[in-house]
Parts: sequence; C-alpha cells; structure tokens
Amino acid sequence: MKPCALFVSNEIYFDASKKEGGVRVCTEEYLELIKKLYDVEVFKVCYNISFAYRLRVRFGLNVYNDYQPEQYAEQLADEIRKRNVEVVFLNLSNTAPFAAVIKAAFGNKVKVILCSHGNESGDYLHEATRFQGRTSFFRTSFSSYALGLMLKREALFRQQTLDAVLTVSPVEEALENWLGAKQVLMVSRTVTTQFVERKPIEGFVGFIGDLSHAPNFYGIDEVCKAIALLPAREKINLRIVGAPISVGEQLAASYPFVSYLGYMDNDTLQREVSSWTYFLNPVFYYSRGVSTKLAKAFGWGIPVITTTIGCRGYVWHNGSPAVAETPTEMANAILQLSTDGECFEKAGRNVKELIASIPDMDANAKLLSVFISRIS
Repeated sequence: MKPCALFVSNEIYFDASKKEGGVRVCTEEYLELIKKLYDVEVFKVCYNISFAYRLRVRFGLNVYNDYQPEQYAEQLADEIRKRNVEVVFLNLSNTAPFAAVIKAAFGNKVKVILCSHGNESGDYLHEATRFQGRTSFFRTSFSSYALGLMLKREALFRQQTLDAVLTVSPVEEALENWLGAKQVLMVSRTVTTQFVERKPIEGFVGFIGDLSHAPNFYGIDEVCKAIALLPAREKINLRIVGAPISVGEQLAASYPFVSYLGYMDNDTLQREVSSWTYFLNPVFYYSRGVSTKLAKAFGWGIPVITTTIGCRGYVWHNGSPAVAETPTEMANAILQLSTDGECFEKAGRNVKELIASIPDMDANAKLLSVFISRIS
C-alpha cells in the first residue's frame, strides 16, 4: 500500500474547458510522477480575488501573494491528519507560501516539496527589461522594487519552510541552489508517443504555441525576420498554429511565407503536422521552465529544428535534433533541410531512435524515491 501525499494546486489546471498550455502539461506530468510513489489527493485552491490583490496586480506588485493560505489552513490540516499524509507537494512556485501554514501545524513531521515549473523572477526580469514596450507604465515603474522583493521571498521560502524543490531543467536546478534550497532534483521531461503517419511536403515547417506568450512570439517573429532576408524564401511555407488570432494574422500579413492556421483541435492538428518536414522550436533566451512543445513534436515523431536552450530539461542517449542557435542560423537551416527530401526523410527515421532513448516516468520515479528518502 502506497503512503499518502497531498498535491496542492490551483483548480484551473484541472478544468477541462481550458485550453492546454505548458503549465497544465507540467502539472499533469508532476502528478503522474508522484502517483508512481504515493496515493495522491489533489487539494485545489483558488486565486486571491480581494480588491487589494487586484490593485497590486495593476501596479505589478503581486509578489507571491496570489493566494491566501491562511484561509485554507484548517482544511489543509484536516486533510493531512485524516489521510496521515507524509509529504505535501506544492504545484508551481506561487504556491510556496502554503509551506509556512503546513510547517506551523506539523513542523518536520510533514515534508513540503515545491514542484517548480521554472524560475519566476527570471521571467519577471525579462518582462521588465526585454519587453518594456509591452509592459504597462505602472508595472515598469515598480519593477525594480518588485524584482528585489521577489528574489528575497524566493530565497526565504527555500531557506526556511520548503524541505526540497523539484525543478525542470539544469538551469533552474542551479538557480534553486543559488537561492538556498535545501535539496534540489531536476525531473527530466518525458515523452508520450502517438506517432503520426508522416507525409512531409517539401518546404513545409511548422510552429505551435501561445502567440500572446512573449518568448513564443519573440522566437517565431525573429525567425520570420531572418527568413524574410533569404533570397530563396519563397521555397518555405511556415505554418503557424496558435492563438490569439489577431497576432497570428499579423504575422501572416507581415510575412508572405507564413500560413496562419489558427487554433486546431487535436485530430486536425495531427493531420496538419503530418505534412511538416520539421517542427520549429525557436527559443533564443532563457525563460521560465522548459519547452513543452518539444515533447509534443517528439511524441508525434516529427523531426525538430531547435536551439540548445530550447532542449533544456530533456535528456536522451542516442542521436540529436537539428540545432541552430540564432534566428539567422535557424532560417538557413529551414531552407536547407526542409527542401531536401533525402535529408528530412532520414531525420524522420533518426528522431524515433532519439525518442526511444529518453528516460521514462518509471526511471524518474526511481530517482524521486531516492531523493525523498534523503530529505532530513
């Protein structure tokens, strides 16, 4: 019989009516992993909706106060006692304040482990610097204060109330250690395969992503700018799937080689990606977490053109995807590789060998079991 654990998470990541996104994918993967070792009860929480909180959001001062943990203290304690819970897992870094409530009631009898999806302060730093033009005046004005407060609270959570942190890439693993986390384990990404029957069309490459997410838009827009400079750009058909429609249509209007396809259901999407020679993963700077899109491409058995940064958090023992580190390199790789039938057919065979060498959930569960046993 498995021991019991709680998984504290916002309820929205279990709402089937919401569109799939990276946070939901990571949430599901963490939960699947933990269920390998524990009988898990999901403890759902909701965002703080007070007027004071909404005001802080407007000014960019909502620093680790997305929830009011004290409102859940009694219910949490009851669940822990009723189920004789040994470990509580907190999903996403903004749930870290719940650790103090749990420790106040149970001390060291209950271990609290944060399931981080990536470094929050790093994303905020990019918002305050790289994307100033897309950030409100109020958020920009208070960004230096908010960033300092965010870093301080991240360190205090890890040094005081969290027993350990699970994270998703070597970069975040190093940052967690820098912040003072007592124990850190990187959980490598896994891939669920559902290979499509590939019928690649020469010149077809594709991108899938939330176009309102700054790293996604920045990446694909930079690649489009680089393709636009190629003399033979008419050989490329860059097919973009995602929302919002206004951003996708803007890209298609700006770049004649872009075909914007909107948002697709899974069946339609699988038919579409079967025509792609390569899946694009244009990640050109370190943002929070990992590229969950890469696992989607591997799961379909589609060859990938990616950056090294875009592969962070993934481990494989055979083969390598096509790697291009800059927008210009990626544009040239797209032109060269997607128009060479022999090349993209071979890549389709090779990617399956790579996928077969990626550690599975059982391998990660063994590592997690040993990790938890060492938490003092």
